[in-house]
Amino acid sequence: MELSNFKGKQNTITEALQLGIPEHAVISLTGAGGKTSLIFGWAKELASEGRKVAITTTTHMLSPERMKEETVDLYQGIDVFCCDGTETTGQIDDAIAKSDILFVFSPCEDRPSRVTAPPDAILSHLYDAADVTLIEADGSRRMPVKWPASYEPAVPDRTDITVYVVGLSAVDQKTDEVMYRADAFPKALWRDTIDVNLLHKLISSKDGGRKGVRGDFRVFLNQVDNNIDRLAASYRLQQILSVMGIQTAWGSLLDQGSNNEAPAPAASDKDIEIAVILEAAGNSTRFGSNKLLHIMDDGRPMASCVMDAVCEAESMLRESQRSGVKGIHKILVTQYEEVAALAPDFDTVMNERPDLGISHSMQLGIKAAGDADAYMFCVCDQPFIRPETIRRLIDEYKKGTAGIVSLSWQGEMRNPKIFSSKYRHELLSLSGDTGGRQIIAKHADDLSLIEASSEAEVKDIDSQL
Repeated sequence: MELSNFKGKQNTITEALQLGIPEHAVISLTGAGGKTSLIFGWAKELASEGRKVAITTTTHMLSPERMKEETVDLYQGIDVFCCDGTETTGQIDDAIAKSDILFVFSPCEDRPSRVTAPPDAILSHLYDAADVTLIEADGSRRMPVKWPASYEPAVPDRTDITVYVVGLSAVDQKTDEVMYRADAFPKALWRDTIDVNLLHKLISSKDGGRKGVRGDFRVFLNQVDNNIDRLAASYRLQQILSVMGIQTAWGSLLDQGSNNEAPAPAASDKDIEIAVILEAAGNSTRFGSNKLLHIMDDGRPMASCVMDAVCEAESMLRESQRSGVKGIHKILVTQYEEVAALAPDFDTVMNERPDLGISHSMQLGIKAAGDADAYMFCVCDQPFIRPETIRRLIDEYKKGTAGIVSLSWQGEMRNPKIFSSKYRHELLSLSGDTGGRQIIAKHADDLSLIEASSEAEVKDIDSQL
């Protein structure tokens, strides 16, 4: 972990951010580009000073299982307390007394790779029970920078310190590719490429980096990673922000050359681009209304569940430096303007002839995909599909042992399915509601099946819930 501020190299996060940590401090982290890494690194630092530290969220975080898979070193020494609704404040007190660092959360039933905020009563008690409570109070889909939605960030009133995190890996990258919610970024501030001027405006805006701030405000510029251009950006941003009275620190939260991240492979012809085509043009006749807009138990429209799973799978692939996937082109094919409005991160193709069947939606998506190496077809009425499953399908296809990959349940083919572009002509020759099954039947020796993790994942919703 490398840390600096205007005084030079610093030994701790607290020193770098020039903070005095009060008793029973509540610290909320917002923004993007390394909040989780900062929280867990900071927790270990504070615990080494003899403080009892609680980690929690007011939004969503990776589950402990996923954290252990992705950042083993970072997660070591952390105890967990999963709230199931029956816990008491006394149990929280006992757990904190026995732990140096306690991660407190509630399960996220529909997204097993995520956890969510504990009940309000537990959260409030946590603030007084721990010496320091570190809160992930914002979400960013693992992108380096973000513009907050109207309801973000979720900073509690009890917050003593707000730290806004920015990932400098965004520098010199295309804004619409590295900024979460770039579609909402004000046109007056817009630049096609991320530079110091854009980052300054993003951080200093009361609708951006300073939105929802409680208590003392600090900025941490992450992902400097020994890159001279990012280092120059951090110096310049510190100078600009200091004029506004905003104190800034910068550095790299993951040790350079550690085993937490594999070295990036050289680009090769084996890196592929996949078009993920969401089919959302059906008439929902058996459902009785537009099922794609049906509000699920977690408050999301049905179609959004699948869209979110695709976006999260894309984030996983982007972070995996050995994924072998050059890019994902997300395409939505629908006849409904209301569904299109749910998908700002997708290229939308309006299907004016849904009566021509599933094959027509597939073909519209293929034509919109351009020169993609493969096409993944997903349906938007499969709301329990997991991002990990989408990732597994892509990983299987990337092996190169099969030109067709399908999800299955108990050996029976289900959606989603991936087809190599070598089947483009045959896919474009389909008609009606046959989908790709007749192509699969013809090329069964080129098929690989990936079993779903549960029957719920492959369930498509055709009747009223």
